[in-house]
Amino acid sequence: METSDWTPTGEETEVMEAVWMQIKCACEKLKEETNAEDEHIRNMLQGVADSYYS
Repeated sequence: METSDWTPTGEETEVMEAVWMQIKCACEKLKEETNAEDEHIRNMLQGVADSYYS
């Protein structure tokens, strides 16, 4: 796998933090409304990342 020297700008970091907060809230809501555990959510997020970025 190739490595990158990319460093996010301040604006890119802000966008990533905003997206992370949305993901975190969605995961918390999923846990409240279902019997999903951290492991289930972790696997789901990994599956989504793998399908988009591999």
